[in-house]
Amino acid sequence: MELLVTLGVVIAFTIPVVFLLLSVSSVGYEKAAKDQADASARSLADSINNVYAQGDGAKRVVLLNAPSTTKEISISGGEVVVTIKTSTGDYDGTAPIFANVSYTAPVTQKAGLMDLNVTNSNGQVVIRG
Repeated sequence: MELLVTLGVVIAFTIPVVFLLLSVSSVGYEKAAKDQADASARSLADSINNVYAQGDGAKRVVLLNAPSTTKEISISGGEVVVTIKTSTGDYDGTAPIFANVSYTAPVTQKAGLMDLNVTNSNGQVVIRG
């Protein structure tokens, strides 16, 4: 009987501690995902701007590492936006671009490593995923 009471007390204290540790680790993961979304947007924007500045015929292949919670990668309105899902809602990692981009559809592969071909064609930057 004493063994069951002791076991019950140990379990009663262990379960909340485990839940606390899990919630703390997910907060750290979300910060890393937000930083990765910002870095992905910045990397793609820098490549777009560089190809645009180099002039007609310039090409670059960008290896983009999008977070696993990525919902969409879009390019419009003078910025690259990497949208990820977090526990508090959507988060947009953004970076500005000054290039003329002839690309409006979101990237089809949304998470993990992906190759994007960035090409300058007659002053328009074309992106193919």
